[in-house]
Amino acid sequence: MALDTIPAEERREVMEKTKLGTFGGILRKKSPEDLMKCGGNKLEKTLTGFDLIILGVGAIIGAGIFALSGTAAAGSAHHIGAGPALMVSLIIAGMACSFAALCYAEFASIIPVAGSAFTYTYATLGEIAAWFIGWMLVLEYIIGNITVVSSWSGYLVNFLKGFEGVLPTFLTSPPVWLVNNYSTSVEKYKHIGVENFIVFLQDKFQALGLNPDSIKETFTVSNFDISAFNPAVFARMGFDAELLLNPASQIPHLGPLPIAINIPAFLIMAFITTFLFIGIKESAKMTFAMVMVKIVVILLFVGVGLFYVTPENWVPFAPNGMKGIFVGAYLMFFAYIGFDAVSTAAEETKNPQKDMPVGIIGSLIICTLIYIVVIAVLTGMVPLSQIDTHAPIAAAMTSVNQHWVAFIISIGAIAGLTSVLLVLQLGGTRILYAMSRDKFLPPIFSKIHPKYKTPYINTLIVGFAVAGLTTVLDLNAAAELSNIGTLVAFMMVCAGVRILRKTDPDRERPFRVPFVPVIPILGILTCIALIVLGLPTLKTLIIFGIWVILGMIVYFSYGYKRIRASEEC
Repeated sequence: MALDTIPAEERREVMEKTKLGTFGGILRKKSPEDLMKCGGNKLEKTLTGFDLIILGVGAIIGAGIFALSGTAAAGSAHHIGAGPALMVSLIIAGMACSFAALCYAEFASIIPVAGSAFTYTYATLGEIAAWFIGWMLVLEYIIGNITVVSSWSGYLVNFLKGFEGVLPTFLTSPPVWLVNNYSTSVEKYKHIGVENFIVFLQDKFQALGLNPDSIKETFTVSNFDISAFNPAVFARMGFDAELLLNPASQIPHLGPLPIAINIPAFLIMAFITTFLFIGIKESAKMTFAMVMVKIVVILLFVGVGLFYVTPENWVPFAPNGMKGIFVGAYLMFFAYIGFDAVSTAAEETKNPQKDMPVGIIGSLIICTLIYIVVIAVLTGMVPLSQIDTHAPIAAAMTSVNQHWVAFIISIGAIAGLTSVLLVLQLGGTRILYAMSRDKFLPPIFSKIHPKYKTPYINTLIVGFAVAGLTTVLDLNAAAELSNIGTLVAFMMVCAGVRILRKTDPDRERPFRVPFVPVIPILGILTCIALIVLGLPTLKTLIIFGIWVILGMIVYFSYGYKRIRASEEC
């Protein structure tokens, strides 16, 4: 109901109650009772504690093991590696998450509704802080999912390459611009050009009776500097350098617009969106099946890989010291954030007070142990300089001629990343649902399907958004942006536990964080340390700043006014 349509006396009471027009208005809190009254009755309650653990494991075990572990251990052109000490990095990242997980569990037992940190912050720090955290969580889930779906696409393409001669060529060797976005396509074509040039030089050396191996030692794809060569030199050598000097020329254009679309990413997002549209219980069943596949694959890797572990590969244990360890912790933190998605399903849990803490903490403990064991085997099998940074687990098996294991691991990677996509997509839709229900966003985001009892329009919007953004967003920036948003959300949840203990000490807490305020303070400090030591790039910080500004514009131009126009849920 709009304020100008109600009597003046009632309008003054509403304005006084909400402190309209004052700074205090944006600090208004919503009690846990009001939050549960306004939610908690529309979504179907079907999940158990076991389902929540499966959702958590489904979100956490994926990109971290199958993709990030290689670059975090070996390093890249953009960052140093942790080496075998990545095992320590995982403990540090796990500790940072465990402090926040305990705080999440307490809140989830008190306020068992959809919304995760957004809802918890609304009850403790107030309206403006809740909006800010909700906006950060949208960044975490939607932008983070772009990174995962692109990794999924890469694994699928590599998997299909193994069927050359069996499947059509357009499936086993598709054009680069049909399985990547524009910037990635340009980079991949550039790499192809460099590889072609290295082969060309090796052939020249061999023809002259020289050792061609020296070329590989001098030039690699990662250290090749094109500016060191005069284009005219390539022509005199008889090498066609068009691909090397102008990789974008390989991408077709429609007028001025390049055509570069990650088709596998579009297809998998359509599949995931369909499952979430139908219902969360069906999604949980599919996640369970995929979790079982990747657990079997991981056990196979560990069981076979143990026979090829060489302790000498663990020396030096930390080649880049503590700095490398903390950089590894920052990178691997992205793999852990899936446990947050468990709390977004609180409203669809049969007994949230009991099951939410079990789901959050249980999935985090299980996944941390799995990560440490896998990294120990990986770094023990393969010398640090030889770890593949794109598909480290499968490549490790290939390096010891266990090709059949590598093939099965590729299947597990696809299943693992699929389950991550599903759970992150679930989290993103439930955050938007909660923000819309609390009037921060338009009502279309909280519209429930009459049959499936899911926020179906919201689910379709998020699915299309993720698929569309894969064509334009830089993947490295996406991972960094997701990390920043998550770490900020974790800090707010940790602070909220301490605040609610002070402001509402008598409230029943089915689960209580031990050693308050020590645990919340440690959670805040470790999150700050990871942000500082992670050193996000300037580009990422600029994009993050733009996202924050955009969020404030949406809040003050829409949410702030709509919240005060109605006192109803």
